[in-house]
Amino acid sequence: MFNNFHKNKYNSKHARRNYSKGVTLLELTVVIFIFMVISSITVFSYGKFRSSLSIQNLADDIALSVRRAQGFAIGVRGSGGIFTPGYGVHFTADPNSTLHAGSNKSFVLFTDMDGDSKYDNSTNTCGSPSLGDECLELLNITSTDTIESIYLDNQVDPITTSGTVDLLFKRPSPEPTFCYRSESTSSCSTVISRIRIKISTNTDVPVYKTITISNNGQISVSDI
Repeated sequence: MFNNFHKNKYNSKHARRNYSKGVTLLELTVVIFIFMVISSITVFSYGKFRSSLSIQNLADDIALSVRRAQGFAIGVRGSGGIFTPGYGVHFTADPNSTLHAGSNKSFVLFTDMDGDSKYDNSTNTCGSPSLGDECLELLNITSTDTIESIYLDNQVDPITTSGTVDLLFKRPSPEPTFCYRSESTSSCSTVISRIRIKISTNTDVPVYKTITISNNGQISVSDI
C-alpha cells in the first residue's frame, strides 16, 4: 500500500510538472502578436530599402549618361564620318510626350549633328544620328520611378512639364552648356548656370533624389 501511495504521489507531481510546461492561449497570442509586429517592420524596411536602391540606381544612370556625353565629346567620337558634333542629354518631365522626344520615363543621349546646341528628332528613330534625327540612345526608366520635375538655377518652381532641357558638351571644353525650351517656343534659353533633375519613387511613401548638373561640369546627387 505504501508503494502504491508513493507511486501515485510521484505520478501526480510528474503530471503537474508536465502541465506547467504547456503554453497557455494568452502566451500563444502574445507570441503571435510579437511575430506580426516584427514581420510588419521587416516588410516595411525591405520595401523602403528596395525603393531607395531603385532611385539611387536611376540617379546613377542619369549621372553616368551625362559623363558619357562628356567623354564622347572630349574623345572626339565620330558620327557618320563627322568628328565635330557635340554630345548631350535631353530631359523632360512630360508624361505625355512621344517616345523619342523623351518623357518622365525616359531621357535621350544625342549627337548634335547640326550644331544648334539642342536635340532634334523628327523621324522618331534612334541609333544612327543624322540631321534632324539626333537620337543616339534612348534610355528608358524600366522601374516605377519617374522624372518628377526639372529646375533651372535656384528657381523654387520647376519648369512646366512640357518644357525640355538639353545639356551639351562640345570639344575641347569639358563644361556643358544648357538649352531650355518651353512648349511655346523652339528657341533656346541658354543663360543657365545649372539644372536640377528631381526623381521620385512611385510608392505610398515616396523617396526623392535630385541630380544637380552645373556649367562647370560638376555633377552631384542629393536626397533633397
